[in-house]
Amino acid sequence: MNRLAGWAFLIALAGALAACAGPAGPIADLRDIPQDPAALLAGADESACLLRPAFQAAQDAEFDRRYFACWQRAAPAEDRAALAALARPMLAQPGVGQNLQPRPLAWYQALLAQADLARHPSLDWRGVTTMACDLRVLPTARPDFAGGEPGSGFPFDRLQQTSLPAGLPVRVWHQSRNGAWLLVETPLAAGWLPVGAVAQAGAAFRARWQSGRYLAVTQDDALLRDAQGRALFTANLGAVFPLLGSTAGQWRVLAPMAANGRARAVEARLVRAAGAAKPLPLTLANLTRLARGLMGQAYGWGGLFGDRDCSALTRDLLAPFGLWLPRNSADQARSGATQVDLAGLGDADKERLIQERGVPYLTLLYLPGHVMLYIGSPQGRPLALHSIWGLKTSGPWCGEGRTLIGRTVITSLTPGVERPDLARPQGLLLHRLQTMVLLAPPEARCPAPRP
Repeated sequence: MNRLAGWAFLIALAGALAACAGPAGPIADLRDIPQDPAALLAGADESACLLRPAFQAAQDAEFDRRYFACWQRAAPAEDRAALAALARPMLAQPGVGQNLQPRPLAWYQALLAQADLARHPSLDWRGVTTMACDLRVLPTARPDFAGGEPGSGFPFDRLQQTSLPAGLPVRVWHQSRNGAWLLVETPLAAGWLPVGAVAQAGAAFRARWQSGRYLAVTQDDALLRDAQGRALFTANLGAVFPLLGSTAGQWRVLAPMAANGRARAVEARLVRAAGAAKPLPLTLANLTRLARGLMGQAYGWGGLFGDRDCSALTRDLLAPFGLWLPRNSADQARSGATQVDLAGLGDADKERLIQERGVPYLTLLYLPGHVMLYIGSPQGRPLALHSIWGLKTSGPWCGEGRTLIGRTVITSLTPGVERPDLARPQGLLLHRLQTMVLLAPPEARCPAPRP
């Protein structure tokens, strides 16, 4: 090898190693596709309804039934074996803590001993969350990361079930051995909450809370104040509160407060722009208005740091319209009116089928571990709104890695396809798509407006 060839080799090697350490360049989709849902409507009638009012009302009633189901249940939805199974991956492969140091197996065993599942269920009372809180797999607020392979470390805390808003109905079935944690069933999942996050909801409280009229929060960080104007707490898009009425440009709702461990409902106010009577009419204008407020928000696995992952995004965006979605992406893939199997199809056939049968904002696209909301094909190819951590990359020197996105974006189904370091075919979202979920049957959709 002559000197010139040697320098060329070293420069190429340095470039390859630099690519291992970080992104090789911007993702073209994020540069070329407007990151504003309203800018992609392409002349569509924004005021036209997407669902017939009668169907939307029926879906909203089902939303309410599921929302309060844990208060009505006669026995826990999850038995002790199912709850213990949640910790099985950690016992089989101990991970690392927040300091990135390995956790000993004894750490997990001590948490299981603290959970004392052999006594489950040891309690039975109805409660309500009195603050935003994190639902945990085991009774600890400390994180646990698998480590090792790319995409399994931060922010993927294996002990995080989901984040919960204030005012959420819960059923308390068990308490940790030291009394500091409660094992609860919620509308979203079962898990552990610190005792201070839950108050007992007596019969009078529950009657007021199940009023039949509800307000859905329509933007993040909406501040609820008491009748005297004092700040109570903030709530995010998708949170639900009993609706009392409105006055002077404000909504009047009930908010939960705790007194000696028992819940009481107090009148609270929030500005009209921050909420809507549920169900909000399902129009493109309303959908894009809510979606616009989510663009660019940081990715948050399981709701960590108050942010959203892919399934929380779809769930929270559709909740104000009275459309119920389960909490995780695999369950969302089994929801809706129709599931269309895409597995085994070629990439071009998948795109064609999505364009033919997909309904903008009423269609989910699922691949293992990820879900997206189809928003139409205004540029000739399907576009999706989703919260994504990153894309798989690979290279001859650095092996598998990730190029990070880490936020809510609008992309095609092949973001990063132009990058030489994108893993092929595993890094292509379109290639891994397995299911298209149509959230409403054809007869439930509003007729297309006449030209």
